[in-house]
Amino acid sequence: MAESPTPASPDERALIEGCRRGEPSAQRVVFDRYRDRVYGVALHYLRGDAAAAQDATQEVFVRFFQSATRFREDARLVTYLYRSVANACIDELRRRRRFVFVGDMPEPLHPQTDVGAWEREALGNAGDDAALQQAVHALSPKLRMVVLMRYYDDLSYDEIAAALGVSAGTVASRLSRAHAALSQRLGRDIREEESHDAA
Repeated sequence: MAESPTPASPDERALIEGCRRGEPSAQRVVFDRYRDRVYGVALHYLRGDAAAAQDATQEVFVRFFQSATRFREDARLVTYLYRSVANACIDELRRRRRFVFVGDMPEPLHPQTDVGAWEREALGNAGDDAALQQAVHALSPKLRMVVLMRYYDDLSYDEIAAALGVSAGTVASRLSRAHAALSQRLGRDIREEESHDAA
């Protein structure tokens, strides 16, 4: 049975209200609390390009602070931020396709960024860190994003669905395809042992 998305906590609602009023202290807390998560997703999504990930992270928070007055009171901030970082990364990849010819794409600035403990634990210590990172980076953007959201911050299927604007069934399908692709690339079975919130 699918889990319902976790509602915003009272603390989170208070922070959102502070951001609506343009309070610098609330904006600072939101930025400090979520920047590493947003940056981590952007860094992995953009294949280790630290400069592009920093730009995407900045864009996410600027967008939120500028539009905070329209933010739904019952919405979770982390869900909004994940959707925003996904959109920012997709926009960046589209810009690259428009302005860079095939074969002219530069190598990532930091291709050897460390694989996080979340990847090693959630994916069962599959192979060495470099192989695991390459396997995740080799996924298509849509599959890579659901893997990052599922394992980087342990979001439920419904929360990922809300962040990406798709159904929980689509999330489950993308994760299944990602597990199959990772299994093939790493030469071992990769899948969630239990899935309490799959649709």
